[in-house]
Amino acid sequence: MRFLALSLTIILLVGCAHIEEPEIAGKYKNACLPEAIMMTNALKKSGVDARVLGIYTPNLGHAICVYLYPQGKNQLWGWDSYWKSLRLRAYTDNPEGVAKAWLRWTHPTDTLTRAIYIE
Repeated sequence: MRFLALSLTIILLVGCAHIEEPEIAGKYKNACLPEAIMMTNALKKSGVDARVLGIYTPNLGHAICVYLYPQGKNQLWGWDSYWKSLRLRAYTDNPEGVAKAWLRWTHPTDTLTRAIYIE
């Protein structure tokens, strides 16, 4: 049984994509947009569907990388350099829903005023 558990763990670790965070992640103030763009590009190069989402509230203007992972299951995630990856429950084609899901985790008292995918 112990061998089976070890084997399964190794298979899962080998099967995970290894994506490096952008080198500047978290080092500069107000750098969310370039960080989100770099993370989106890194994920796309690895075959992961990813986009940059602009989120706006009365108190916040922010950009995150929104991506679907793992392939096949297509779970929705939102990444930024502070919160890292957060599992979101929303439809990827609805930027307002994605933004609200991210805000529930990070800024639960803020009210969304606008959300757009930045192409």
